[in-house]
Amino acid sequence: MKGITTMTRPTALAAILGALLQGASLFGATIPVTDGGVLSGLSPFNWVCKDDSISSAVNGASITLRFKGTRRVALQVATDHLATKVAARFPIIAWSVNGGVPQAHQLAAKEDSVLLSSGVADPMIELYIKGMSPFEDRYSGDVPGNALKITGFAVDDGGSATTAALPDKVWLNIGDSIMSGDGAAYAQQQGRPPDDAWAASEDGRASYGYLLARHYGYREARIAYGGYNWGGGMAHLPALGTLIDQRTSTLSRLSGEKLSPAPDVVLINLGENGAPAEAAVTQALGKLRSRVSQDAKIIVMIPVSGRARAEVTRAFNSYRSSAKDENAHLVDLGRVTFATCDGQHPTAAGHQAIFAAALPVLDAIVGKTAKAK
Repeated sequence: MKGITTMTRPTALAAILGALLQGASLFGATIPVTDGGVLSGLSPFNWVCKDDSISSAVNGASITLRFKGTRRVALQVATDHLATKVAARFPIIAWSVNGGVPQAHQLAAKEDSVLLSSGVADPMIELYIKGMSPFEDRYSGDVPGNALKITGFAVDDGGSATTAALPDKVWLNIGDSIMSGDGAAYAQQQGRPPDDAWAASEDGRASYGYLLARHYGYREARIAYGGYNWGGGMAHLPALGTLIDQRTSTLSRLSGEKLSPAPDVVLINLGENGAPAEAAVTQALGKLRSRVSQDAKIIVMIPVSGRARAEVTRAFNSYRSSAKDENAHLVDLGRVTFATCDGQHPTAAGHQAIFAAALPVLDAIVGKTAKAK
């Protein structure tokens, strides 16, 4: 009939499905960042929690959540705060669904949603910051200029989140680009990443620090930044004595003058970026001991390259002697052969080699513990 538009059956079905899908998205729900399940799934010490967002500027910071009543989960993010306009410097996230193969995605300008899982009932999702540029400000203000900023989780109507089972004990890693996992995603002898490609060269969970924490059955947390040293580092990071107390220049890490939850092991590996002043080491160790329990094991590891060996050893011995700290330990692995991308930063295989070399020494300090599930 004239004036009536006809539609073929495939076209009609497509239109109906499109309408249904559009309607389904409108009836979804959002789990806010203030949800107790979300907050309890955050790795300790390195997230800034606000009413409208949670943010971290630390490579390797993670969230572990088990979702219920949903087959779809999307991460909601904001990028308006990012100081850089260089796309290659934007944060890269990685995640796994129900323990499967990790997926990775680099955020883009104005992006506000990343689909993490679809078609999987009640998924468990582990998400972490895989790569992050070391060149933007990582400390100033409530939300530093290169932080991953999460605003919520989109789920099906009626969906909820709770924390998956996590280890009770906490292992805190404090280090530089070696411990962060910078270069771990690159191949052996690939070369030093260009300044704008550092984020894509990293993998926080390839780091020997993460591997050690997992091996001994601990939940890993970290204060590990590329370009860092005992006395401070790139992108406005202050000396360790200050950084222990402060997530950012405006926000404290402390609860009742202590780190909370209390770490059981703290592994420090600094000195690769230059020999520190003795006072920077002794003051940082004294501050750290005041922020953890007397039973917590503080382990200072000499850089595997041997850099600053004499200076760090002398400063550590000075601290241990004056403080009479029987739970402070110095670890020097000596010469370790490991694969690097550029002669300095370990590849993933390089981190595995450092991890293996450290085990016999740390077994004697930490004790052999069943590997975490």
